[in-house]
Amino acid sequence: MNYIDYIILGLILLGFFLGFKDGLIRKLIGLVGLVLGLFISYKYNILLGNVIAPIFNNEQYLAEIIAAFLIFFAIVVVASILKRIVHPHDKVNNFINQSLGGIIGIVQIYFFTSILLLLLNVFSFPKKDIKQKSLLYNYTYNFVPQSLRFILGSEFKTNNMIRDFVESKEDTLTTGSN
Repeated sequence: MNYIDYIILGLILLGFFLGFKDGLIRKLIGLVGLVLGLFISYKYNILLGNVIAPIFNNEQYLAEIIAAFLIFFAIVVVASILKRIVHPHDKVNNFINQSLGGIIGIVQIYFFTSILLLLLNVFSFPKKDIKQKSLLYNYTYNFVPQSLRFILGSEFKTNNMIRDFVESKEDTLTTGSN
């Protein structure tokens, strides 16, 4: 075990405690908000990007990124407000509800950690030898790609998907085409 394993374990514990505190119902609302936020921001960032591009001197790439963040942020805020509305009426606040919330919290933070590792891999961080010595790195790194493959079908290729996306956007920026 190395420092990556300790960080992953720490995040998993944090996810459990946060989920345990919220309980299943509130955690599910947050998870649905997160998934909807990701999906809708992915689906409509170009449309909103076209609308706000004039604000950014018609920099379409920048407008699309900001549009995705705005959509995602708006949906997460709505989900957070909904969680606060549900909280006073959440009468199922018992040990089972809290334990299931803890499990959802683990899944949620594991998902975020996997995305973070995918992003860091674009920058070749951490070093290869550290990745190889880690017990949890490969499992965590592959969680999102395997989940997408499971949901979208086995023909869905996720290898280097973030790196390919970044490189395609860099090509667009250097050639000046859209």
